[in-house]
Amino acid sequence: MRRFGVSNPKVAGVVILCLTVFAALAQAETYIVAHVPFGGGWSTRLFFANSGAADVTADVAFFTMTGTTGSVPLEGQGAQSTQHIAVGKNQVATINVDPTQRNATTSVNVMWATVTTNGPLNILSLFDSSVPTTVPSVVPATLVTGAVGAQSVATATSFRFPIAVNGPLHFNAGLAVSNPNASTVNYTVHLLNADGTTRDTAQKSLPAKGQTSFVVSDTTVFPNANFDPNTQFTGSIAVCATQPMGLVTIGIEGGALYTISVTNDLCP
Repeated sequence: MRRFGVSNPKVAGVVILCLTVFAALAQAETYIVAHVPFGGGWSTRLFFANSGAADVTADVAFFTMTGTTGSVPLEGQGAQSTQHIAVGKNQVATINVDPTQRNATTSVNVMWATVTTNGPLNILSLFDSSVPTTVPSVVPATLVTGAVGAQSVATATSFRFPIAVNGPLHFNAGLAVSNPNASTVNYTVHLLNADGTTRDTAQKSLPAKGQTSFVVSDTTVFPNANFDPNTQFTGSIAVCATQPMGLVTIGIEGGALYTISVTNDLCP
């Protein structure tokens, strides 16, 4: 029997077994949901889509911004720090932060999560904000004023995405990063002009299991950006880390939110 250039049947069998095991391991993924806001008018819903030919299981663990185990009020379950879900082939499952708790606190609580799976999934985070209302037809008594979806991606050491800042339409962009590692991760945030040249650079670090977020117009992040509030800036952000980390970003236009696509291009 000759397979993969191996004539010995026993050796060929070992090769096939190793390749089978490697293929199964290669499909396992760790995804990062880098931002899970709730309270203060905000709520989050996570969609898990499985378009593969086999069932996939996912273990979700929530963390605080400082890296401790987090507790999230899930719809119909109360406060939970972990979740185990099974997503059948060609099926979709959801985890919902209890929407009735969106206005339970006046300040926003921010968590993040790791999602460890035994196969590939498409994970979408939906963030929405609302204000209390007395309109009888609105149940529960809230009115959603803004919403945006963002895809959760596998951990990586480099991310890049386009941005717009300021101008007459009041653009901005926000990003959240989280560190799933057991040690501090150092990362560099490059603010790039439209022609690819560097406008400003920020050196940052994040402790183990930590999370942070900021907007591009923050002068404490990019003190040398020198944005003109009346002129629209168009460029991109590149994030380069010493260890794989998670990232999610959204765009802002006036009071509206929009999705920004993220790639894993090489660092500049």
